[in-house]
Amino acid sequence: MRVTLTILCAVLVFSSCEKDQQNEVARKFISFDLDSIIVVAENPAAVISTANLTDTDPNNDIDKLTITATGINDEQVNITLLGSTEGLTKGSFYSQDGNSMSVYYPNVNLSQIANQRVGTLTFSITNVKDSLIEGSFTGTLVDTTGALTTRNATYGFVRAIVRSN
Repeated sequence: MRVTLTILCAVLVFSSCEKDQQNEVARKFISFDLDSIIVVAENPAAVISTANLTDTDPNNDIDKLTITATGINDEQVNITLLGSTEGLTKGSFYSQDGNSMSVYYPNVNLSQIANQRVGTLTFSITNVKDSLIEGSFTGTLVDTTGALTTRNATYGFVRAIVRSN
């Protein structure tokens, strides 16, 4: 009886040590270095608005991806990418083409932006798999009020699940 119990315990221990066969879900986040200040925002919302060519409004004739997230210090990050005739796929997106990024600091009511008029943004979509999108970015963010100095965003990375609008 004691031998049977020992064998049963050994089988249970070894079977519980097997590696699970489930796929791990990738962590979703935005992170970047903003002149030595690390901004990390978990679970960003990424919403794609597809082009509507059936109406007379020329402002909605291209695909648009909007990624928003709130950082651990309450900074609000917003990235907007405009599609081309092929939609939003792997490739590079630049602020001079209408793409933008902003970081809003609600505690002091200030924001820094990079868009077609001020600052710079280079965003590269590096991987698209099903609804998961990954990308990297760099840029120069400007405070148009002059209260904050211009800051460089480097080592930027985004991983998000894209949902349709």
